[in-house]
Amino acid sequence: MTMITVWLNNQAIECQSQQSLIELVEQLTLPTVGAAIAINQAIITRSDWSTTVLNHNDQITLFQVIAGG
Repeated sequence: MTMITVWLNNQAIECQSQQSLIELVEQLTLPTVGAAIAINQAIITRSDWSTTVLNHNDQITLFQVIAGG
């Protein structure tokens, strides 16, 4: 099985090649409530998380949406 490196908030993460974004989210138990994810500075809609395949050296940014008032 081939492993690749992706970058999550500037931290190197090893994952399987052909792994989907949702698989990485579940593997790392990332927070999903109020979360937005960008890959290479492009926001990925939640409905596309399961079909978005990660590539070597992808830059993944996890944002937590904070409501304020």
